[in-house]
Amino acid sequence: TNNSLPLQLKFSGNGFAHNGTYPKLYTCDSSGISPGLQWSNAPSTTKSYAVTMYTIPPTGDKHVYIVLYNIPSSVSSISDNSKNVGEWGINTVDGKNTYTPPCSQGPGAKIYVLTLYALSSDPNLSFSTTKVTMDMLYSSIKSKIVDSALMSVTYTRP
Repeated sequence: TNNSLPLQLKFSGNGFAHNGTYPKLYTCDSSGISPGLQWSNAPSTTKSYAVTMYTIPPTGDKHVYIVLYNIPSSVSSISDNSKNVGEWGINTVDGKNTYTPPCSQGPGAKIYVLTLYALSSDPNLSFSTTKVTMDMLYSSIKSKIVDSALMSVTYTRP
C-alpha cells in the first residue's frame, strides 16, 4: 500500500451513512431530535469542525436543517439530541438557532445532504453572533477548509 496517500475524512451518523436512509427518529414523523454524528481521519491541521444539512426541494428553495460550527478539534462525535457541542446557526424552517427535523411535503423519497468540514481555524463570525445562516457560515470557512466529507441520505415519509 502507498502510505503517502492522505487519510480520507470519514463521516457517518447514528444508524445511517452515505447513500443510506435517514432514520425516522430524526424527522417530524417521530421525536425529531438532532442526529448523532461521528467522524475520523481528520487532517492533523484541523482546529475546528462545522456541520451543515440541507435539502433542495422541487421548488428550488434550499431548506436548511443544521448549521453547527465552532466544534472543537478534540471532538469526534456528537450524541443524539446534542445541545452543548459547538454553536448553532439558524435553520430555515423556524429561523431558530437549533436543529429542525425534516418534514418534506409530497410523495416519494427526499434527498438530504450532510457535510462535515474540517477547518484550519474557527470561522470568523463575530460580525453576526445571533443569526448565522448556512451561506454566511460557508463564506466564513471556505478559505479554511482542510478537508470535508459528504453524506447524501434519503427519507420517504410514511
